[in-house]
Amino acid sequence: MKRNGETKRRRNVAEEAEQGGGGEDPAMWENLDRNFRQVQTVLDRNRSLIQQVNDNHQSRMADNMSKNVALIQELNGNISKVVSMYSDINTNFSSAFHGGNNGHDGGGGAGTKAN
Repeated sequence: MKRNGETKRRRNVAEEAEQGGGGEDPAMWENLDRNFRQVQTVLDRNRSLIQQVNDNHQSRMADNMSKNVALIQELNGNISKVVSMYSDINTNFSSAFHGGNNGHDGGGGAGTKAN
C-alpha cells in the first residue's frame, strides 16, 4: 500500500500532461490518469471487501459467515471489472500511441465500466 509512490506517479503524469512531455497529446495522458484512478477506486473497494470478509470469518458467527457469500460475489465481480478496465486502458493507450483516436474518447472505454 504505497500511497506515496502512487501520488508521485499521478503528479508526474499530470505534470507531463500540462507540459506536453511524455507524448504529444496531453489529453491522452489525462485520460490515462483518469482511467487509472477509476481502477484504483475499484481496487480500494476490493481491499475493504477483503477486510470485511476476514472480519466476518474471524467472528465465526453464522450470520456473518453467510454475509461473506455476497461480499465474495461482489469481490469476484470487481476483479472482472478491473481486468476489463485494464484491457480497455491497454487498447486505448495503444491506439492513441499508434495514431488512433481511441485514447481520446473523453471518458468512455474503461471509464464507463467503473460504475
